[in-house]
Amino acid sequence: MKILIVMNYKADWGGLAGAVEELVTSLKKEGFSVTIASTHGTVRERIKNILHIFKTAPRYDFIMATGCGYYGFLPIFIGVVAAAVYKKKVLVDFHEGYPQPFMRRAGKIIKLFLGKIPVVAASHYLFNILAAYRLRAFHIPLHFHYEDFPRRRESFKWNKKFIWVGSFQYMYDPQTAFRACQKVLAVRNDIEFYFFGTGPLLNRLKKQYAHPNIICKGFIPRSSLLKEYQLYCALINTSFGDNFPLRLIEAGCNELLVLTAQCAGPATIYNDQECLFFEKGDHEKLSEYILQVADQPHRYDALRANMHRKAMSFTWEKVKDDWMKLLLC
Repeated sequence: MKILIVMNYKADWGGLAGAVEELVTSLKKEGFSVTIASTHGTVRERIKNILHIFKTAPRYDFIMATGCGYYGFLPIFIGVVAAAVYKKKVLVDFHEGYPQPFMRRAGKIIKLFLGKIPVVAASHYLFNILAAYRLRAFHIPLHFHYEDFPRRRESFKWNKKFIWVGSFQYMYDPQTAFRACQKVLAVRNDIEFYFFGTGPLLNRLKKQYAHPNIICKGFIPRSSLLKEYQLYCALINTSFGDNFPLRLIEAGCNELLVLTAQCAGPATIYNDQECLFFEKGDHEKLSEYILQVADQPHRYDALRANMHRKAMSFTWEKVKDDWMKLLLC
């Protein structure tokens, strides 16, 4: 079977692109021929890419339309329309994009547009949102090829270095992380915070919370980021709209402690024996946790171990049958 995946794809970008790369690897190992067709780029590039998708779609047996909410719905729209035009099998892989407000605004239209097309959601959080609109939703968690992840060069150490990874935009709530860092550094100056990513809020936050111990590293490819995790002892995740964030898996794989907002996907995937949870936007509690971790780190060794086990449990063998049923039915 030849499968065409339509999405806003940027190689080695992480996030949805990283999850799809893992899926492509798995499907190829099962004997499928898989091609990713991207709708990403400038307006001119997008038009060119879309025309290319409609030109090449007849060569494929199955189209997987992958995207999220708002502008991220474009590849889903293109993939579903192409499948309808050429009478191809199709499924939708819906990822995130702050889905609750998107579905409140457009859910009825989305339901009419998608009809009975299968829609895959990686977390119970997103599955429940889609199911509420009576979409034909399926819950299939993400999976990872851990044998391809970089191996640790040294064993884990509590080194008082914290990492934040994401996009500097509203849904990822970087300001809560910066506010917590500022509060912590007013008490002690032996803790370091490293921020990875880019986005519209980055420059303002860098200036507003400037401090030698707050280091903004910008964007780096996922292949490089996977090597970076082992340099830190804990991950801070402040996002409140994520479906199945890769950074939590990647941090857990590297045995880091995870401090995360208790909402969206993480709240339905992990429990309080695996992560340190704080409420959305609660920089006070987050700063308390950071100070407690710095003071008594070994108190959290069990959480690190539990999170590591959970992260390593997301394998292809666990979800293979679910994917095969959708692709081969």
